[in-house]
Amino acid sequence: MSNDLLRIMIVDDEPIARDIMETYISKVPTLRLAGSCSNAIEAFQMLNKQQIDIMLLDINMPEITGIEFLKTIKYPPKVIFTTAYAEYAIESYELDAVDYLLKPVPFDRFLKAINKATATINAPAKPAQAQEAPSAALASDKLMFVKSGGKLIKIDLSKLWFVEGLKDYIALWTEQGKIIVHSTMKHIEEHLDKHQNFARVHKSYIVNLDYIDEVDGNTIRIKTQSVMIGNTYRDDVYSILNRYKFL
Repeated sequence: MSNDLLRIMIVDDEPIARDIMETYISKVPTLRLAGSCSNAIEAFQMLNKQQIDIMLLDINMPEITGIEFLKTIKYPPKVIFTTAYAEYAIESYELDAVDYLLKPVPFDRFLKAINKATATINAPAKPAQAQEAPSAALASDKLMFVKSGGKLIKIDLSKLWFVEGLKDYIALWTEQGKIIVHSTMKHIEEHLDKHQNFARVHKSYIVNLDYIDEVDGNTIRIKTQSVMIGNTYRDDVYSILNRYKFL
């Protein structure tokens, strides 16, 4: 069983932060602490000596930051950034980080990040045929008919910018304008859930990732509109940015 344990290392210049992460790691039976480093130099030496599966990497360190250090590693392990500053989130995900944890890190949030990293490590490689499957989707999967103003209106999901919740109604923002439909966010989310291009970013918003022009803090800009990122959705949103490698 020990051979199945994931080897994890900590890189953080704060002793208290390292102690907290070590305690968290000891509570997860699938993890094995490979080492704890206070700076990038120590971390580099450890990476050269042994196989590491996951690295908990602090961003704000003296001499060389976690982001600068990661850029020097040719074949890095799965990285989970830890920091007290939210402004580095976008840059960290551009470097393919699995997750981004804001200090002080609660255990449940730490565990969620570890589960993400574990799933990524254990994910089987997709065969070529499976990778091409989305292109063979039926045309009907890309269309949706909604009732608005007594008429059935066809919605091309590829041209749906985002969905806005309005109590007992929802607004479908498209290239043709805003279409008001008597429905709920839960109902439309269930319908769009099978389409990987759509993501819930706020209790009142579901966005089409293809139309995101810019992310500025907690604001997503789509065309001429601004969509807020809810605090409870923030981590998942940045994970999606990483998955799609937004630049």
